[in-house]
Amino acid sequence: MKNGMSIKTKVAITAIAFMVLLSAVIAFVGYNLYRKSVMESYTTYAETVLEYAYRETVKYGFGDMIAAREMPEGYEELRTELNRIKDSSKIEYLYAIYFEDPEDIHSLHYAINAKTEAELSSGASFTNMGTPCEEGSFEDDTLIILQQAVKSAKPDNGTLKGYSEEYGHMLNGYRVIMGSNGEAAGLICVEIDINRIETGLRRYVYTVISIAAAFTAATVLLYLFNTKRYLVGPIERIAKSSDSFVKKMQANTDPEELVFEDAGVKTGGELQLLSENVKSLADGVSTYMTNLKTATAEKERIGTELALATKLQAAFLPSIFPPFPERSEFDIYASMDPAKEVGGDFYDFYLIDEDHLCMTIADVSGKGIPAALFMMVSKIILQSCAMLGQSAGEVLTKTNEAICSNNKESMFVTVWIGILELSTGRLTCANAGHEYPAIMRRGGGFELFKDKHGLVIGAMDGVRYKEYEL
Repeated sequence: MKNGMSIKTKVAITAIAFMVLLSAVIAFVGYNLYRKSVMESYTTYAETVLEYAYRETVKYGFGDMIAAREMPEGYEELRTELNRIKDSSKIEYLYAIYFEDPEDIHSLHYAINAKTEAELSSGASFTNMGTPCEEGSFEDDTLIILQQAVKSAKPDNGTLKGYSEEYGHMLNGYRVIMGSNGEAAGLICVEIDINRIETGLRRYVYTVISIAAAFTAATVLLYLFNTKRYLVGPIERIAKSSDSFVKKMQANTDPEELVFEDAGVKTGGELQLLSENVKSLADGVSTYMTNLKTATAEKERIGTELALATKLQAAFLPSIFPPFPERSEFDIYASMDPAKEVGGDFYDFYLIDEDHLCMTIADVSGKGIPAALFMMVSKIILQSCAMLGQSAGEVLTKTNEAICSNNKESMFVTVWIGILELSTGRLTCANAGHEYPAIMRRGGGFELFKDKHGLVIGAMDGVRYKEYEL
């Protein structure tokens, strides 16, 4: 009977996952490099067009026109030159703007707006000096950047990317226009539509995914073919021989008939060595099964003695429930399944008086008979100290003193103890290196209570244990 996925399936899944991850990394890196390269090209182009337009504004003294809010004869000549630049360039907009109030980002006005021949022939009108910019044409973040550029009065090129519902993604290049007095008058701006960049990037991603999918499929098929021949096939034959051998063992076949069938692996490498080692191991198992018959009788005798010890240990722990049928204000239940026949795990609970219930959970170091004996001693000492009416911390402190006084084997025990005051519901606890207790509050589920651990009992004399309340 097969359990879980086969090696072939796991190999296929691993190969596909690796190729998909590799393709994703290639697509991601390629996408970012391609996008960066394209944006750098567009930025360089925008700055080049901006430089030509800026030279024309200097040539015609456009800064003084903006400062005076006038349109002299040179204004129309400048418009003609800017129209020519826009007509011969792959840009969306070429215009000049200024802030009517340098402190108000929403006081933006056009100083000029270039038009192409196609736009003019279709009836587009000129935008003259002093025309307010359309509301929503610029995002506030963009306006703040442009305002800061004017205030800095540095005739340097600047670029920024913006987005609006009307125009989509745009690359904006700008430069401050200076007047003859050396003061900033406005800005000459170039805008390039970069929406097509996003479209191109999507096509790139789709192309990479398609190529990667085809390459992945071809690689996986080739990989599976070779692994089937040189890896999976030999492993399957070894597994088949091993499975046959195990079934014979499960059927209680006589050890003399337990023969491992040769898997016939002749690859000359690690798999052949594995096949030979498995056969040697199976032969050793056959020999072991023969010797096991002799040991079984002795084991059964020991098992009988351990079973008796288990019963004695179980009888030493509270096992009748409910343990206090006359008490209706609380319920208590406990259960323990030892990992071995006998061991050092134990629990205990008992009434110290009519108003105090003591609960203990503990684990002795080691397993087997020694741990069980040490467990009984620890349980008796803990209960004796608790019955004296001491607090949880004092019980652990006194127990540690008693055990450390005669602990030649250097054994120790971890203990969690809680003393519940029934009249108030107050639980006083102490922890000597035991696991965190699990607590369930009303309306919730069980959760670990991460209390502070003290040193395990029996490790060192003179330790005093602190307690806490719940």
